[in-house]
Amino acid sequence: MLTLRNLRHEAAQYHEKSSEYAWRPPDVARWRDRKFLAYRRADGQVGTRNYWIVVTLVFCENRNILHLKQAFEDELGFAAPQVYRQQVAELARAYRSGGRAEVEAGSAPGNRNKPPKLFPNVDGIRFLLHEGGCGGTREDSNNLCGLIAGYINHPNVAGATVLSLGCQHAQVEILQEQISRRNPNLGKPVQIFEQQNSSSEYDMLSNAIAATFEGLVEANSARREPVDLSHLCVGLKCGGSDRFSGLSANPAVGHTSDLLVSLGARTILAEFPELCGVEQDLISRSVNKEVGNRFIQLMRDYENRARAVRSSFAMNPAPGNMRDGLLTDAMKSAGAAKKGGTSPITAVLDYPEYSTESGLNLLCTPGNDVECGGRGFSKAWNHVARLN
Repeated sequence: MLTLRNLRHEAAQYHEKSSEYAWRPPDVARWRDRKFLAYRRADGQVGTRNYWIVVTLVFCENRNILHLKQAFEDELGFAAPQVYRQQVAELARAYRSGGRAEVEAGSAPGNRNKPPKLFPNVDGIRFLLHEGGCGGTREDSNNLCGLIAGYINHPNVAGATVLSLGCQHAQVEILQEQISRRNPNLGKPVQIFEQQNSSSEYDMLSNAIAATFEGLVEANSARREPVDLSHLCVGLKCGGSDRFSGLSANPAVGHTSDLLVSLGARTILAEFPELCGVEQDLISRSVNKEVGNRFIQLMRDYENRARAVRSSFAMNPAPGNMRDGLLTDAMKSAGAAKKGGTSPITAVLDYPEYSTESGLNLLCTPGNDVECGGRGFSKAWNHVARLN
């Protein structure tokens, strides 16, 4: 019986690419002429969704983001079903009357009084909160603004409203520079409001509401049209991995990745701590030595940072992973990497770089699902295959 008492984490050493990689693509003839319905953006990108996003450059504006969230979602029909709110309201009503609420725990009273969507061609408004932007290092500010720029540049986004306080490290100019790096010809509305340049908080939020509503009107004019599968960008993500993931779901995702790559699409494999022990295979699959060396550099930099805070890749497996048979990170990585299929690796990206190369891309993120999803969000958000 294998346990942590008789087994230890040990990954093989790896070196730069030294041989050519021969790949036999799968037969994709049956999908060659298939289309999917998508939104074409002015810069040529193609999105599977049509969202407006509202985001802050600094955590000080989170409360204002929540004010906008409540107002827009409630009044425009984007709010989630209010079943829990209704249950609390009925419990409170019964308590005030001295009686006992008849709503049983677990029952769903329905979603009464929800207004219809005013903008049927807008899939939703996403309100993005975070705890950064104020202090930290310049690298933190650049990375945060780079991530937000990735969100804004993403083809699933029709436009954005950005709130800023004004005195934080993550300045508006940094965001604008990061947007230009990714797309100097963005071609979509980005409304920026800075509180310290406004006469009052109310004035700023009123202007933000008016501009956002106008942006939603424009976004609602978008229509889906058929496009080739080569326009897809699919994030390869797992969660709750167990001893069977590397034998079933992950290879199935990997085969899908190979099919998409053969059709000219992009796929993105992230979570670098879960590539520990399979580095040499990925290096050998790189299209050239430069791509392989970038992977080596990022993996070693990541591992050095983990060691600097007295951690390591060996600490990646969660209690649930180990309970279900993945005792070491090397064991977990052997299965996790199968989501990337067998195709050549065409690009290796650091956080928060933007994916542009067709084929299989590697993206340096942590293994944490939320952080990985957030970082992958700006590259493959909602073009995503999420399988356990």
